Amino acid sequence: MIRVKKIISRENKLCGLEIKGHACFSELGKDLICAGVSSIVTGGFNALKKDEISSITLEEGYAKVELTSDSTYSNLVLEVILVQLQTIEVSYPQYIDIK
Repeated sequence: MIRVKKIISRENKLCGLEIKGHACFSELGKDLICAGVSSIVTGGFNALKKDEISSITLEEGYAKVELTSDSTYSNLVLEVILVQLQTIEVSYPQYIDIK
């Protein structure tokens, strides 16, 4: 299962995401859920402004990003990533869990 954890700031603002695991929907290389999540996360991380990123990791089965405190544009990008992942979660709740 893919697990998505929202990182919330003290101001109750989305300031990061941590995504880990594999969907195990299909065999390696043919898993459409993993491919969809990977595309959303990689594309979204690429859209973030470099000067608004506090830390970022993108590896096989794991991705995490945390933003700096003044990150209006990148915060919006994270919100878009989250909405896209929630769209997958609605159709495939047994393969992706967002907390």
